[in-house]
Amino acid sequence: MRLQSAVKSSSASIAMEGSEGTSKIHVIHPVTKLISTFPSTRYYGSKRKLLRSIYAHIRGIQFNSVLDAFGGTGSVSLLFKAMRKAVTYHDGLLFNEDVGRTLLADEIALSRTAVQDFFANVSPCTGVISRNFEGIFYPAMENHWLDGFAKLLNDRSLTVGQGALLRYLVYQACLKKRPFNLFHRANLHLRTNTGIARSFGNAVTWERSFEHHILQAYDELQHAIKPFALSSHILPSGNAEDIPTGYDLVYIDPPYVGLQDRYNRDDYWRRYHFLEGLARYNDWDARIDARSKTREFAPPSWISAWARLGSFKERLFALIDKHRSSIVVLSYVTNAHPPEAEIKEYFESKFANVSIHSAEYSHALSKLRKRELLFIGYPRT
Repeated sequence: MRLQSAVKSSSASIAMEGSEGTSKIHVIHPVTKLISTFPSTRYYGSKRKLLRSIYAHIRGIQFNSVLDAFGGTGSVSLLFKAMRKAVTYHDGLLFNEDVGRTLLADEIALSRTAVQDFFANVSPCTGVISRNFEGIFYPAMENHWLDGFAKLLNDRSLTVGQGALLRYLVYQACLKKRPFNLFHRANLHLRTNTGIARSFGNAVTWERSFEHHILQAYDELQHAIKPFALSSHILPSGNAEDIPTGYDLVYIDPPYVGLQDRYNRDDYWRRYHFLEGLARYNDWDARIDARSKTREFAPPSWISAWARLGSFKERLFALIDKHRSSIVVLSYVTNAHPPEAEIKEYFESKFANVSIHSAEYSHALSKLRKRELLFIGYPRT
């Protein structure tokens, strides 16, 4: 009983685990304190800044298992894990599967020394990136370094977790070295032009080495990974519509679709196709569309369907309906399609009780302040 009370309490306490004759003691920290240790990210749409608000509205809900259907940066899955829930992480992008495997692991797959040794042995070479991306995202020497990383990764015998960790660290470094942290435009000149005043970005950050950013990301992981009681499950990347039902709570943070389709072209695939290519390095070359200014490759059809006015609402409502026997928590935003009034009406048609919460926030790439919405539907018995 004492241990159960400690787990539920928001104050720090001590729990003991271990087989007979052995014990392992660790501190159970308050969830709000753990949130501050979660790794930072330059990923567009991250919920990291909103975690305290989300936690305030879900902390009183009784549930044990949870599906994070559009897991992205993993920050909300980390919140659920800090709440000591059985977390299942899923995302549509393969590179985010690496993110989930790394952030939600019970321990870091490689020591800091092993990571340093690995990257010290990267030898720049010619490969997929240097052949296809000259002058697009990174200078030539950095393109060759990334090819060298991919070659070394292929040459080493690594576990799934170790490979995911090393790619995760490179993803974080790649984001930091990009103006706006995105890959939907061929705008290397914004980084390389000298002697001009900039109102965005950080030239010092851009010019730091991959190794510098990699070790910085690793150090943040060391602070984030805690000895939580329950291990997490990482689903293969794919369409969220294919995930089976049966979770106590389903958290849905879908792509937000604007009211004009011309603004929806820059979806998550276009913003992060380069990282997706890194995750698929061995068959990336054959996929690249040489006619594309940013050397994109074609996404699965359902990626586009989740980002277009004509199909988004149908898919979102079908996903909510599929999981109506679970508690469904939907993160949404004002001034998106469909409008919040329509979502409220749909929730009320499917669930016994519905609550709606909001919080104001701003995004680094926009001067406009928006309201983040949280719809919570409780199933009918």
